[in-house]
Amino acid sequence: MPVDDLARADPLPRVLSWLAAHPAVTAELGGAGRVGAVNEPPYPRLRLLDVAADDRGLRWLVAPEIQVEAYGDLDGSPGKAALRRILYVALGALQELPDQAPTPGGPTITGVVSSRGGGWVPEPSGQPSYVAAVRVYTHP
Repeated sequence: MPVDDLARADPLPRVLSWLAAHPAVTAELGGAGRVGAVNEPPYPRLRLLDVAADDRGLRWLVAPEIQVEAYGDLDGSPGKAALRRILYVALGALQELPDQAPTPGGPTITGVVSSRGGGWVPEPSGQPSYVAAVRVYTHP
């Protein structure tokens, strides 16, 4: 296997684009442009991060972990229940990814499983946040 195959197996760009364009996710968030890798307005917003995970095999199939965070505004809106719903709609949308054709030059995603269930984790600033993580099984 060429050494760059593992680098091509990165699912984060595909996960970001999938959630940003998913109609149910966009509807829950109240519009487009609310999914990305940075916690910034407009809110509510989904932020996705690739976090440290256990990929001991590093062979053809890798399973990085992606943290999914639903943020509200500093004023507390849209509320805890709404952020939980946004998070779980996004997690449900990710379950559809293995059934989608891979993007040209992108990885093939074969499975998405929960690695950490959703929980209420407000930021130190008081900004409301609901957080979960998924393991995305992928290969180049």
